[in-house]
Amino acid sequence: MRDVLLSRRFILLALALVLLAVFPYLHTLPFFGSFIDPYRTFQGMRFGLWLIILMGLNLLIGYSGQISLGHAAFVSIGAYIAAILMNDYSFPVVAAVLVGGLLTGCIGFLIGIPALRLSGPYLAIATLAMIIVLPQILKHDVIDQWTGGVMGISLDLPHVPDSLKDRATDDQWLYYMCMVPAIIMTIMAWSITRSRIGRAFIAIRDSEIGAQQMGVNVSLYKMTAFGLSALYAGTGGALYVYTLAYLGPAEFDINLSLTMLVMIVLGGLGSIAGTVYAAIIMTMRIDLTDWIAGIIPFGERLGIDTTRGALFGILLILSMIFTPKGVAGNIEKSKQERHGEKLRELISRPFSRSRPRKSDSV
Repeated sequence: MRDVLLSRRFILLALALVLLAVFPYLHTLPFFGSFIDPYRTFQGMRFGLWLIILMGLNLLIGYSGQISLGHAAFVSIGAYIAAILMNDYSFPVVAAVLVGGLLTGCIGFLIGIPALRLSGPYLAIATLAMIIVLPQILKHDVIDQWTGGVMGISLDLPHVPDSLKDRATDDQWLYYMCMVPAIIMTIMAWSITRSRIGRAFIAIRDSEIGAQQMGVNVSLYKMTAFGLSALYAGTGGALYVYTLAYLGPAEFDINLSLTMLVMIVLGGLGSIAGTVYAAIIMTMRIDLTDWIAGIIPFGERLGIDTTRGALFGILLILSMIFTPKGVAGNIEKSKQERHGEKLRELISRPFSRSRPRKSDSV
């Protein structure tokens, strides 16, 4: 039974990878072109970005149990580092993204040191202060020669390399530039959660005192959680500024941090699959809120922003009531219930055979 489930999971994973590989070209085929347009390629690119960013947040909150409301600050730091390297020092895109992610990870590891004495709401308030202060620092006169101050940084629009112009458009090129790192970093996160580091994260999340009694270096693993989360956020931010070709101090604010937190709760905390669902919801949230604002009688009078905020609040409340473990937790619960029913049926089958009645015996 286990081999069948593993093979089925492997087949589904292989099909998903094939679909992601050919997705930018599906709209050119006759059948898929009827319901898929080139705009979906752009959305696929955004899905890759959000998958990287939200994966880091889920590693921090869902797996290690460290509450953070300032994840967007790490995204902004990685984006600014990459933008400065590409704009002022003519770094290649790949090198700028790698340096932006690694330096942001180091900053996150260092920020984890003062956060060791904080937990729960106090840690949340400290990270919230970080996202409030950072935009003001980026606009300061001392560093505005690199950050651009209030005006931000403008980059050249990204284009497909000349050697690939006959095979891909700009949107298709950007799709692969975001999706390939997203797949690699998702596999890396999956490996981390099943390694010694991941087990230490879960032990700290479940019981910090119990983890200490088991010999887990709580301080080291807390800082590691912040560092890994910042690494993912910085890499996603670097790719974000490359694809958008613009970055301002208000691009990543507190509203975005809260939105990301809502998304991983809806998708499922402490789950790689939950992060995938969260990235899908994050990518489609604008289309969803626009559609709801259009069908609600008073949606246009409230405005898109008000409708979006109300929708997020309602979804979060309903999720906490009906699916506290998110979409991934609900799906996993349904699978366990189906497997439990099959197991009970197999166990009870030998005892459910009807015995012959006396009247039927000779």
